[in-house]
Amino acid sequence: MAFKKLVSVSEVGEGSLVVVKTRHFNVVVTKVEGDFFAFEDSCTHDGEEISCGKLEGCVITCPRHFAKFDVRTGKVLALPATEPLLMFPVRVNGTDLEVDLEAV
Repeated sequence: MAFKKLVSVSEVGEGSLVVVKTRHFNVVVTKVEGDFFAFEDSCTHDGEEISCGKLEGCVITCPRHFAKFDVRTGKVLALPATEPLLMFPVRVNGTDLEVDLEAV
């Protein structure tokens, strides 16, 4: 595992979508029901920035074609997407939120 700090825990509020630019792609970090999740900032249907969508509870809706995903698992909840979001393992290390971007 290659966990790296992306943000501080305090930067990610409940229900927020924090976009972090990495060398190769953008990652969305969110907090739902007290747990942190991270996924690639790309709708699997057409590549739209999923962070521009609306997060309601644990469901994020893509702003372009309204595909829906569970941000806890990446699972597709509504078409037109058929592939899940690319999810990354997350851990809290003190005040840091660390993500393993190499785990996929």
